[in-house]
Amino acid sequence: MKPKILKTFALLAPFAALLAAPAPAAAGTSCVDLRCSSSASWSDSSFGASYQLWAGMMTKKDFPTTTSYGADYLRLGADIYGTAKAFGVSKSIVDSYAMIYNNNGSATGKIQVATLGIVLYSASMSNKLELGWTRSFFKADDGISILGVSIDLDAEVGGELGVNVYPQFLDGVVSLQADPYVSAYADVDAHVGASCASVGVSGSLTALDLHVPASIGTTIPEDNSVHLMMALPYELHSLDGKLKVKLKYCLDEDSKTIVNFDGFSTSATLLSKWGSFSW
Repeated sequence: MKPKILKTFALLAPFAALLAAPAPAAAGTSCVDLRCSSSASWSDSSFGASYQLWAGMMTKKDFPTTTSYGADYLRLGADIYGTAKAFGVSKSIVDSYAMIYNNNGSATGKIQVATLGIVLYSASMSNKLELGWTRSFFKADDGISILGVSIDLDAEVGGELGVNVYPQFLDGVVSLQADPYVSAYADVDAHVGASCASVGVSGSLTALDLHVPASIGTTIPEDNSVHLMMALPYELHSLDGKLKVKLKYCLDEDSKTIVNFDGFSTSATLLSKWGSFSW
């Protein structure tokens, strides 16, 4: 086994710096054995965002009654899901994963990226790959009144999503660097039909910015044991910013804040491990 683990460490050596003590993470984060999950949501009546993530590795230990899984079963990688809300309309803006599966002597990789329930990419993976899309996720509208003047508001949530992967399959060893991500922002335009009136919107709003650059290398299980190197960091910035509508009406002017969030931001390590794991 020793030559195999040396190859694993060599593959992931550039990521050794990630194996630091875990930093404080978002509420709702938990780790069991070699896998971690995290989730949170923020919202008011008009705007909001949420995320769920899973990263790490599972073995036959996690599926003791699944007879189709052999003693060498592995599932490793990262998976993210996120939503955004604008003017009460909530949509799934990202649902992406990159995984390696090993079972009964065969190892395969799978990658999928979806948004709004639409699969943008789904295929097996065997080589380094970078996938990314810039999208207008969805639009919504609302209306407010300032100085008795009716104002129409149009919101658009847009940004980027994708996944970067680098899988490797060697004799007795598999490794995966996987970074599923999403960056979404909300913009609002205002329109007014009253004469001698003009209106504008100032500010910016980050809906959800999430990266999960997982790095995992492991030997194939033998005698209910593996040697591995794992680092599961993530970066999160959500629901942060302020949008204000400003109206000039003849000789008068006024403004109204339509959204104001202090935001949540963290850069944390969910789990890091270097060594052996047995069950």
